[in-house]
Amino acid sequence: IFVLDLLNSRFEDFAYIRHQVRKYLTAQPARLNSPAELMVLGNKSLEMVVGFTRNKADLLYGLEHVPAALPFKLMNGTFYPDRFGQSIDALQQIALQSKGIPGRKNIVWVGHGGPSLFTEDLPGAAVDDLNQYVHDTTNMLVDARMSLFVIYPGLRVNGTGFRMSEMSAGEDIGEDDPFSGDINFGVFVNETGGNLFYNRNDIASEIKRSQELGSEYYTLTYEPQVGNTDGKFRRVRVTVRNPGLRVLTKAGYFAPNARTPVDPRQQKMIDIAEAVRSTIPFPALALTIQKVVRHPDTGRVELTVGLKSGNITWQAADNGKSTMKLMLAAASLSKSGDVLASKLESVAVSAATQDAARLSEMLTKMPVTLRVPAKTQTVRVVVETGEKGRLGAVELDRKTLDAAPQAPTPAPKLILRPPAQQTPTR
Repeated sequence: IFVLDLLNSRFEDFAYIRHQVRKYLTAQPARLNSPAELMVLGNKSLEMVVGFTRNKADLLYGLEHVPAALPFKLMNGTFYPDRFGQSIDALQQIALQSKGIPGRKNIVWVGHGGPSLFTEDLPGAAVDDLNQYVHDTTNMLVDARMSLFVIYPGLRVNGTGFRMSEMSAGEDIGEDDPFSGDINFGVFVNETGGNLFYNRNDIASEIKRSQELGSEYYTLTYEPQVGNTDGKFRRVRVTVRNPGLRVLTKAGYFAPNARTPVDPRQQKMIDIAEAVRSTIPFPALALTIQKVVRHPDTGRVELTVGLKSGNITWQAADNGKSTMKLMLAAASLSKSGDVLASKLESVAVSAATQDAARLSEMLTKMPVTLRVPAKTQTVRVVVETGEKGRLGAVELDRKTLDAAPQAPTPAPKLILRPPAQQTPTR
């Protein structure tokens, strides 16, 4: 699974990332030895540009049509926590999407990964919540049999967080909780049996090395003894007779904790991932498709999703406004329900009123752009509220998609800051 990290990489780094991934793919046979998919973590969303395929041409086509954008969250320090959460949420979503697929999977994350978080500056309750968050993410990756390989673009990078990731990726975890100190992507690399490549300048070769490390392996299983459900880290060690050999494997897992409730953030991820693949309706939120435009030149479709907000709780904001946060997922599905392309993003909307009657009548309009591969039979859009987890879903069939008007894909806009929040209309 290729993940191109626009969120945490400078604009010039991302251009180099795209060039090097293209170089790697071009050197591969027309039919890949194993299925691969292409994802992009952007300023606002995690997008599956191309689902699992062995067709090299599909991956190259998807790569060429990844739109350009300035990483405004990287350029503004106030978005540091956002980037941390989005990056780990992406790991959870990738694990959920791949859990039902048999065999070992490798995440080749090209970019710097999420920033480091220094827990010593946080209050105790926040540290407990954060630990549960990363413990759950680790177990999701282990359950899905995924190893994380991170490739830094370019030569030596600056920043304490990146150097911390480098050190954590090669550190001997021992028997302790690997997240007991600072939290960074290097810990996830170490814990999942992957590798972190840095201080090099040939991404294509590092992708090849990641593929080699992940493709030659033994599968060993064991059944642990029944122990305390205390949520503590359980170290797993694999040793070999030849002292000259080094075993690269997952470091362990976290035992379940009977006293800890399900993390609401993780549950939201699970709910929306299941709803995207589901065939049943979700009437708790009233969703409609307001507009559909096809862009044949890039194989994408642009949708405007309408949400009637009668049963949604708005939050009061400054200057007499109201806001709400939503999670939106869209997917192109094959006839058998396989995800061919998808997008997951957080959406924040606002209204210029706090009047409950007016808010209940408003229609929130949300634009969504999604790749629609040739085998797509259905496009499904799912929206979940931030409070109480209400879900809504709406679908478009292939006939409706084909009948939609066409237009050239708009030229990508380089944005320095997030666009102004949309005000819902009646």
